[in-house]
Amino acid sequence: MVYIGIDVGGTGIKIGLVNEEGQLIHQGETPTLVGRPYQEIIADMGRCALKVLDEAKLTVGIGIPGIADAKTGNVIFCTNMGWKDVPLRSELQKYINKPVFIDNDATVAGFAESVAGVSKGTSSSVFLTLGTGVGGGIVIDGKVYS
Repeated sequence: MVYIGIDVGGTGIKIGLVNEEGQLIHQGETPTLVGRPYQEIIADMGRCALKVLDEAKLTVGIGIPGIADAKTGNVIFCTNMGWKDVPLRSELQKYINKPVFIDNDATVAGFAESVAGVSKGTSSSVFLTLGTGVGGGIVIDGKVYS
């Protein structure tokens, strides 16, 4: 199986296509250009993702720098992008007709590290992110703690 991850930051949107072992197969990026309507930013996410997709069976994962509702796919609040109650999943699915998983960027990065990165093989870990903002992800007994 192949997965595509979308990292939405205050300055850039980065796309990575990875295999089951977490190895990067292809990548792309586009500037976020914060301040535009969320529909335009999400459209850029979709266009950039389509550039790196192939016909493999995949799941789209998005790390958003804020609070997201994984069940509804909505961004509840995202400070550095000025988003509140944004229907990210439904907007993105206008461009990518695939399952979309959304959560906090530091949370998903911490989970990815526990599965395929530096903390692989440990049952619990803490992961810190430093970028436009500061975040963290916690994994306890192999499960994400939110």
